[in-house]
Amino acid sequence: MIDRAQRLAACAAEWTTERRIAVGEWHLRYREAGSGPTIVLLHGLGVSADYWWRNGPALAASGFRVIAPDLPGFGRTVGPPEGLSIPEQAAALQSWGLAMRLPPAVYVGHSLSCQTVLQHAAWHPDQVTGLVLAAPTGDPKRLRLLRQAVGLLRDAPRESWKLKVVVADAYLRAGPVRTWRTWTAAAAHDALALAAEVRAPGVVVLGDRDPVVRRDFAEALAAGLPRGRVARVPAGAHAVIFDTAEEFNRVVREFAAEVSGT
Repeated sequence: MIDRAQRLAACAAEWTTERRIAVGEWHLRYREAGSGPTIVLLHGLGVSADYWWRNGPALAASGFRVIAPDLPGFGRTVGPPEGLSIPEQAAALQSWGLAMRLPPAVYVGHSLSCQTVLQHAAWHPDQVTGLVLAAPTGDPKRLRLLRQAVGLLRDAPRESWKLKVVVADAYLRAGPVRTWRTWTAAAAHDALALAAEVRAPGVVVLGDRDPVVRRDFAEALAAGLPRGRVARVPAGAHAVIFDTAEEFNRVVREFAAEVSGT
């Protein structure tokens, strides 16, 4: 009988394989490991599927099929130099899911991609069994970009050097123009208004040391989702999926098991 350490090693080895699939004009790169109910991990602004290396294998070893794509223009997936708006990202995510023939799944977003998975869930409720929104953006309060920028500057010293290396490499690959345009386009998207259109249950994960996301916004977003709740991570900063991966993975694992009936 295979123990957990062996399962984790096997899933970690599987996760290292880069896969690609044709989606319209793009060839999206993705990582995948495990079998069971499906969990889709969607990266935030400027980064890629590589951002999930502390999450994908561990969740797969717990009995899930875990998949993480690079959105067009990020990671190693070619995309438009001007970036994609949130609706365009959601459309790309839908097209990728159809090409992959994915069953209904739990969609996990981090930071800006929380807006993307919310849009996907509103448009395609039959394809989403649940949402995990980690450190979500989409706060409709005024001066949101300025507040995010200040929060990210405050957050930088709280993050590990390993994360900074991963993020720096990803941002160099994406380029400043694409990253800037994607970020500013997302400012036109209201996550709170969209939550009312979502039928899937959701959990908002928020680190207590996150200076980017307002607590009131996180609580309001959770309240707008069916059976929504906030999961607080005491030691978590904005990169709660990375710096406090074990606790974050536990929240995702328990939520996915609940909505999948496993």
